[in-house]
Amino acid sequence: MRTDTKRMGTKGQRAALMGALLVVALGGTGCGSECVDAFDCRDKGTPPEGQIWACVEEKCEQVPVSTGGDDAGTDAGTSTDAGTSTDAGADAGTGTDAGTDAGTGTDAGTDGGTGGLCDSVPRDEKLGTLQLQPGFSVAEAAPLSTEVVAVVSTPGPTYSLFALRTTATGRDFFALGTWPDVKLGEAALDTVLAPADRAVGTTTYASYFLAYDGTRLLGGYTKSGGAGTVAVLDPAARDAATYVSAPSNYTAAATTDTFFINGAGLDTVSEGLGVYALVTSAKPFSAVKAVSFPAQVGGSGFSAIADNGIAVFGYSAPDTYVNVAYAVSASKLTTAVSTRTPVVLTGEPQVDVGSDFNNATGFGGGVAVVRGAYDANFAFVVTDVSRFPLTPPLVGGQPLSVGARESVLTVADTCTSVDLVSSLGPDLLVGVTDANGRRLVRIRQGQ
Repeated sequence: MRTDTKRMGTKGQRAALMGALLVVALGGTGCGSECVDAFDCRDKGTPPEGQIWACVEEKCEQVPVSTGGDDAGTDAGTSTDAGTSTDAGADAGTGTDAGTDAGTGTDAGTDGGTGGLCDSVPRDEKLGTLQLQPGFSVAEAAPLSTEVVAVVSTPGPTYSLFALRTTATGRDFFALGTWPDVKLGEAALDTVLAPADRAVGTTTYASYFLAYDGTRLLGGYTKSGGAGTVAVLDPAARDAATYVSAPSNYTAAATTDTFFINGAGLDTVSEGLGVYALVTSAKPFSAVKAVSFPAQVGGSGFSAIADNGIAVFGYSAPDTYVNVAYAVSASKLTTAVSTRTPVVLTGEPQVDVGSDFNNATGFGGGVAVVRGAYDANFAFVVTDVSRFPLTPPLVGGQPLSVGARESVLTVADTCTSVDLVSSLGPDLLVGVTDANGRRLVRIRQGQ
């Protein structure tokens, strides 16, 4: 999946440089073969346009794409990440997670540059080569544009979907039809960019989240130095979007009439990295810091809210930048907002993810996370999608508890990628991309 260099800050970029130098040094020793086939070259990063990686005399080399292979164009979604090259320096020297690179963009290269090697691999019509695990079942699937970077739905039983789409201006809100009749609207509902940031030459870094508070949509972006903005839009009204200052906004989740934004501030409230609540039940909207992070963190992290109201918030650890997460009960979150006294995140139950992860969303009475690790080029390599059950606290009894990890989908190879997760009522929506195109697949609990 996408490279996440923006969130690292100066220390992280130095570590990345040292890691890259180590790779170069080891690769230049001439000891042993570098590859057996093109699959072994998948960690070399994205080659230039018109080129693919191939294993030539046990060395990874770039060769022209064959025009005869069915797989030559299966990575068409890569072009939709029209900010990747400029993203790399977005957090240069700020150390505050300026810009957002949540890893859910559509640039998760399909087939890993393996050319036609995936043509002969059997693939399921919906899941491709992803492997569904016991305890879960596949329902409907629907085609999805490669320009869509985030999806959110209204509460059921009829699910209206909305999308965040890549456009010439950056990111725009779009209607996406009613599940499973997914169809991208012909015109944008509004743009995420505030009027002051729409001028030619203004550099912005779009966030990859889309949240819904029961009435309104929320998207965001940042600029160099950490400045940022979130846009709030009522898709049923004809009013223009409302724009609110939100430095370093990275991810967001929502409950009824409240957005929770993982970043460094909101409106006039600026108290360092944490989770800020934007209460939308009345205008003007009000802001409050709802969750406090430790004094030393690598950057802001991921956010999700389960059906039972339990929220999962996190940050990246200092030095390693591996994402960590904790669960917060609905009652504590409500109290924090009403009293303006933030929950201390590290005092809550930790979600033992067991690896790094680059996305999270509610999945029934639990949370689903996209697990994996960053390779030498800081591209996120997904290993699986897993679910963690979350049990609410009992009055005067058992506290909130986080259940053991339940594997939902595992990634078998580079022929099919996971590039998006979202919720559909109690179910999970997974964005799947391979040679058969991009699609949303609905996953349910139970056989």
